[in-house]
Amino acid sequence: MENRHSKIKRINFLKVPIDILEQDQIEQVLKEMTEDGQKHQIVLINFFDMMKARRSKDYMKTLQEASLVIPTAKSIVSGTKFLGKETVYRYRPFDFIINILGIMEKYSKTLYLLGGKQQSLQAVFNNMRVSFPGINIVGRYTGRFSSQVEENVLLAIKKASPSILLAGNGLKGGDKWLNYRMDSFNPGIYLQCCDCFAIFSGKKKKGSKKSWENGTEVFLEVLKNPLKIFRIFIRLYYLLVLLFYKIAKK
Repeated sequence: MENRHSKIKRINFLKVPIDILEQDQIEQVLKEMTEDGQKHQIVLINFFDMMKARRSKDYMKTLQEASLVIPTAKSIVSGTKFLGKETVYRYRPFDFIINILGIMEKYSKTLYLLGGKQQSLQAVFNNMRVSFPGINIVGRYTGRFSSQVEENVLLAIKKASPSILLAGNGLKGGDKWLNYRMDSFNPGIYLQCCDCFAIFSGKKKKGSKKSWENGTEVFLEVLKNPLKIFRIFIRLYYLLVLLFYKIAKK
């Protein structure tokens, strides 16, 4: 499955697909995705997602078949610039989701919520109804369901036929879970954002927009979890890969 928008250009960055979506294109592209009778998966990728795709055929397949692959990391933008690629645009996940939901509300679209535990899912549902009263929430189901229950979940989603399905945590395989079950869904938009679910449920704060813009949010993550300091080796490897590609171009 690959139902990409004809006006959105996709580039190959270190063998990973990245879409160039400008801010003024978002509304029209999403509106058309909900009305073209096709199934569309949108994937938000950070730095570590991109590096994972380089070593995981399954995850790479998910990105290749997605209708939109949207970068969220400054290191991806700077890397594409270093290699002389076209300008790509990154988006802060929570702001991007809020933008999408605002567009869905504007056009009276429907929403399905999938993921999280019962209490957090209820909190997300309540907050959505208050924040976006014009969106009709046609269903919701918790994550971490058993394989025996999965068939019923998929049937419920198909019957609800939402314009957009927003998934949180608890789906085995995350974005891959959505990708591998596209045949069970009706046309619409499907995407996952675990952090957004956590923010909507009140379990996580949005964080500083300024630190995200500066790309310094990674240091805050290390302060919260010192073990993440070892991720520096992945970033060093990334710099070596960029240098290799840069030299290979000459």
